[in-house]
Amino acid sequence: MSDPMIPATTNAAGWPAEERSVLGTPLHAAVVAPPSRPAVDLKSEITAALWQVIDKYEWALSATFTGSFLIGDGLQGISDIDFVVIVEHLNAERFEALNNACEAALQPVVERGGYGLRINPTLGPLKFNDQRTAVLHLMLYSRQAHVDHVVSSPFTCYDWQRSVEFRKQSLADVYPVFALQPRHFLGARRSISDYLKDYRAGVVSYRELECVAGGYREVRREKPLTVRDRHEFAYHILRFLMQNLLKLVHRRNEAPEGEALLQDYLQVFALDADDVRRLYSELAAKKRAADFSWPTPDLDRRLEVFVANFESQFRRLFFTEATRHVVVRHAPTIFNAPAGNNRRFLGRTNPEIESVDEAEIAALCESIPADAIVAGFVSPLLRCQETYELLATQMSLPPATIDNRLMELSYGQCEGMSVTVAQKTHANLFAAWQRGEDPAFPGGESTADVARRALAFVDDRWPAADGATITCSHNVVLRTLIGHALRIPMGSWHRLQIPHLKPLAFIQTRRHGWFVDLDEQVERDIFVAFSNS
Repeated sequence: MSDPMIPATTNAAGWPAEERSVLGTPLHAAVVAPPSRPAVDLKSEITAALWQVIDKYEWALSATFTGSFLIGDGLQGISDIDFVVIVEHLNAERFEALNNACEAALQPVVERGGYGLRINPTLGPLKFNDQRTAVLHLMLYSRQAHVDHVVSSPFTCYDWQRSVEFRKQSLADVYPVFALQPRHFLGARRSISDYLKDYRAGVVSYRELECVAGGYREVRREKPLTVRDRHEFAYHILRFLMQNLLKLVHRRNEAPEGEALLQDYLQVFALDADDVRRLYSELAAKKRAADFSWPTPDLDRRLEVFVANFESQFRRLFFTEATRHVVVRHAPTIFNAPAGNNRRFLGRTNPEIESVDEAEIAALCESIPADAIVAGFVSPLLRCQETYELLATQMSLPPATIDNRLMELSYGQCEGMSVTVAQKTHANLFAAWQRGEDPAFPGGESTADVARRALAFVDDRWPAADGATITCSHNVVLRTLIGHALRIPMGSWHRLQIPHLKPLAFIQTRRHGWFVDLDEQVERDIFVAFSNS
């Protein structure tokens, strides 16, 4: 699809190769505001102009400013204007409409400030270094593409969620990254290996959108790294691996910078601390000076050592010296079949499990490290004991220990009722939920009650286990464990859809407590209600 904003003399990516750069940061002054133009006024005018564009289109669900534009007063010291837009359905018509509308809205604003305007509609870390051009990095995603991006690129999306400058829905409202997980560092986009793959190849990868009438696709492109790019990329790798590790272990979406980042990181990973400190300081100094005329001595080898040390320390912390615990929801019963308001509150009722597909059991057994399992725990209810016994016929498992703390939530007077009947009989209960409260079921428990006993089980059993464990429990119990581990607000736990007979992995570390580590497809299944909101 042709783009009227792209000159005919450009390459396949749509931009003159000599003008492209990579991974701009707030430390490099890419654009210098003329002194005659108040920077803060220019920034507010840019923001207002783009909000008007988003308000114009009903199908534009969310728009968010991210990156260095949030930090300064204007365009001085930023790499470009990062603008993430989520639309209900993205196709060629909407792509053109947003590109043209953003250009028309911003052109007079930046020209009054003494700048030209360029729209960069690619996805990824492709940056520009033109001191007299304001670059709008317009990153467009459909709702489903945003969901996929959250799953495949949690580091990027988690960082974007820190922004409070958004219109309509926030990115988290569309679909959230609640927290980072250990597996992200080994398999997600911009993971340890993904970073090194690009660096070793001497390229940075980004994606272009190819739009047609019915939709679009993302096409991977690569840009060769210049000397400057290699330094910026190396600094980016150090900085973001450090920040993301701290987000994981501290369970907060906060990103320290500068010396604070270095010191906090070395408190967790101290291997070759002096070498890490020197490399980080040298690269940061080059960024501040924007002087890349003299390459950093032995940069490639030093970066490789840092990344190798990072990975070895990461694997030791979360795998070698940690214990892995698999938790499974029991096989379905006849009461689990109805959907919607026909669902029944099944707590302490004690039905048998239905027949189970052999392939489903085989797949579950393959995901469990049978040789490492040293203990098994089950709820006292029949459906959990039968499920555990079924697994034990397919693999070698230790005898199960019954633990009452794994019991399903007590629904009290609502036990066995359908949702429809319960709404009529106990209207006050549903009204309290609508107000964001956590009432106990009449004669039964609240979500907080289940959380207290489920977390007590974890704190008691997992640290004491001399190896991996397997546990079979219930829907609400597993919701509390995942909700707690990912710091999901309790009021949203009811939206978690725990699948039957799927492995939910948790990692108990020696120094930093326990973490959830979900398989990608299992994660999609659990959070499906969030993607349809």
